[in-house]
This record gives sequence, C-alpha cells and structure tokens, in this order.
Amino acid sequence: MKNLPPKAQGLIAINIAAVIFGSAALYGKLDLSPFWITSARAGFGALTLLALGLWKNDAGFPPRQCWKIIFLTGILLAVHWSSFFESVQIAGVAVATLTFATFPLFTVLIEAVHKRRRPYFQEIGATLAIILAVSLLVNPQNSKSSFIGALAGLTSAITYAWFWHASKPLIEELSPIRVSLYQNAVTALILVPFLPFAAPMASHSMDWLWLALLGIVNTALMLQLYLYALQRISHSICSGFVALEPVYAIVLAAAFFHEPITLWVALSGALIIGASFTLHAAEEGQAHRAGHPLS
Repeated sequence: MKNLPPKAQGLIAINIAAVIFGSAALYGKLDLSPFWITSARAGFGALTLLALGLWKNDAGFPPRQCWKIIFLTGILLAVHWSSFFESVQIAGVAVATLTFATFPLFTVLIEAVHKRRRPYFQEIGATLAIILAVSLLVNPQNSKSSFIGALAGLTSAITYAWFWHASKPLIEELSPIRVSLYQNAVTALILVPFLPFAAPMASHSMDWLWLALLGIVNTALMLQLYLYALQRISHSICSGFVALEPVYAIVLAAAFFHEPITLWVALSGALIIGASFTLHAAEEGQAHRAGHPLS
C-alpha cells in the first residue's frame, strides 16, 4: 500500500470497507436475538475503539455538553441496528439491506424539515422511485413476513438518518474515534437490562466469536478504513462505494446462505441505489451552490 499513490490507497481501502459493511448483514443469520447481536456488536466495537483511542491518545472523556447528544444518538444506534438485524431474520438479507439503503431519502426529508424548505424536483422523483422499489420487495407469496421485514428495514433507515443528523454537532467538536467510541458504549449499555429477556441468548463460544468479529471488524475496523480512505479520496467517491453495500450483502448472502437473487430484488436494488445516487448528487449540488462543497 505504501508504494501506491494516495488515491489508489484510498480506493483499495474504501472497497474493503464497503465489502465489510455489506457483510455485516450476514450476522443477522445468527440464531440470536437482535438485542444480543446489537449489544455485543456495540460492546466489542467500543472496546476496540477504546484501545485505538488510547493508542492514539484520543480517548478522552467528552465535554459535559456533549453527553445529551451522545445518549440520544446511542439510543438511535441501538434501534437502528436492532431493527436491521430483525429485518434480516424476518425477511432476509436482500429486503433488509435494500430497505435500509433508503436512508438517504429520510436524511433529505429530515434536512428539509430542519431547514424549513420544500423538497426539490430530484428529491420528489427519488422518493417515488424508492416507494416503487420497496413495494417490489413485498413478496405476494409471503406478504406478511416480507411486509414486516420491510417495515423493520425502513425503521432501521429512518433511525440511521436521524442518527447522522443528530450526530453532526458531535462530529464538529470531537474526533470520529471518540464519537463512535462513546456512542457504541451507550448502545451496548442501554440494551443490557433487556438481554435476560431476549432469546435466543448468546451461550456458545462460537456465538461470542462471531459477535466479537462483528464488533471488531465490521464496526471498529470498518470505521478506520473509511476514515483512511476519506483522507485520500473525496467524500463523493467514498459515499458512492458505501452506497453499493446492498449489492455486496446480497451477493454474499447468495453465496453463503443460498438466498435467491430474484428479478424483483434486482429491479428494486437498481431503483434504490439509483435514487440514492440522485439524492447524494442533489445534496452536493446544493452544497456547492451554497459555497460549502461536501467532497
């Protein structure tokens, strides 16, 4: 990597990060409660980020005024991950990842409400495309489970969009490592009281091994790769690769769990990913016109 140009280093890092990001959905296949998966993911992620923070001398306690937002975003992260893994378990990886991939729409809507503006033409068009795409994911032969799974996936998307919107003040004041460290810590701790009542529980050594990998690799390492790439390539390129997360997830689910890639899944994926790129392009255009480029 050191012998490659910075842009090539960034592209390799963001590709690896995107694959890791996509593979996180596969952990929903574990025979464990989503609460256990989420709490363990956040716990192992927080411990890994703490070690990285101590190594980089970047694990200091956040200022008191930050804790209200950290607590709120920790709750949102808990709901986001729990509903996402619930969607995987009910309706499969394709439905979960594609409904979650609609989060750019909710990000735009939250920003529009926050700024008290009307949606733009591109945003309306993307909204209609996403509504059509999600409707294609509801399997008429198994409509109840696919509908509930899609609803859980949309809950994951909405809370993720709200999570990022609420995290903005933290990102402006603290380093990414410290923000993620304390958000993950809150997420892990607030779910602990519910774990004795959540079944199936993590009781085997292999369960804990997979959960540790989810927290260490798919949470802490993925964040570091994304930050590494962001220092070498633009925000636009990074976002573009991350937007392909459902593609990686669906292909991996087909390879390891033999989940079928149907025509409707492919069409829905194309619509959602296309709409996400449209929304991101519109957001960048608005930022450039305002004199604040995102890339």
